[in-house]
Amino acid sequence: MKNKCIVLIGSSTGGPRALEYLLSSLPENIGVPFIVVQHMPQKFTSLMAERLDIKCKIKVKEAEDGEVVRSDVAYITPGDKHLLLVKEGNEVKIKLLEQFDSIYKPSIDATFISASKLDSCIIAVILTGMGSDGSKGIRFLKEKKAFIISQDVESSIAKGMPYSAIKTGLVDKILPLDKIPQEIIEKVREFYGNQSIY
Repeated sequence: MKNKCIVLIGSSTGGPRALEYLLSSLPENIGVPFIVVQHMPQKFTSLMAERLDIKCKIKVKEAEDGEVVRSDVAYITPGDKHLLLVKEGNEVKIKLLEQFDSIYKPSIDATFISASKLDSCIIAVILTGMGSDGSKGIRFLKEKKAFIISQDVESSIAKGMPYSAIKTGLVDKILPLDKIPQEIIEKVREFYGNQSIY
């Protein structure tokens, strides 16, 4: 099944708490998949996925190589891999790589750039974090008319990633964390032509 809309989320320092708030605020049948890239060491990502799965209405799991992306599931990128999204027939699949040209692992840019090659509508979200990961990928996504959301600097525990994203001038909405879930829900409804997806 073709994913008409995919939500990408990049986070780093302060991200686990922000992700818990964001993902637990979503309805269980929102109708889109979520791809999460959190800077975190190997093994910790699987524990985070298990914890979030208990607290969220949507399913949360650690991403596996080759699996088909499904709606109403949040896929957490393993801490020792880079996650690419690839189109195979009418399906979008996850491809996990060991190497990518980035100082970060997992790399938000890697996921964002791969998503820019899909024919899906993309909503990309940058949350709290140090550094500038995601800002390069935003440029690729924006060429495909993706909708970009950044957490505001004021509500971010670490301000580097939101600041860098906002500085690109390509962010469509700058919001405090508590406003981001509703913005995602509204954009998903808009992408699906305002029809009921619940």
